[in-house]
Amino acid sequence: MERYPDLKATESFQHLNRSLNEVEEQLSAARRSYNAAVTDYNTSIQCFPVNLLASAFQFQKRELLRITEAERAVPKVGELFH
Repeated sequence: MERYPDLKATESFQHLNRSLNEVEEQLSAARRSYNAAVTDYNTSIQCFPVNLLASAFQFQKRELLRITEAERAVPKVGELFH
């Protein structure tokens, strides 16, 4: 690797790229899990007999996690290193 710095840089970039993809997959899985839990919660507080307890304890409907287009945009990794 010492003799071939381009190879080292390429491998480092590939590792970074794999790491970023893995992080995005983990974030996506976490969003899906959160939204599934919120959907289950919202459904359960509307069904009898849970709705009686939910209204007595003032449980409120929760909003799903929504991601804006700006947040979905692919980050420019090169800007992080300037």
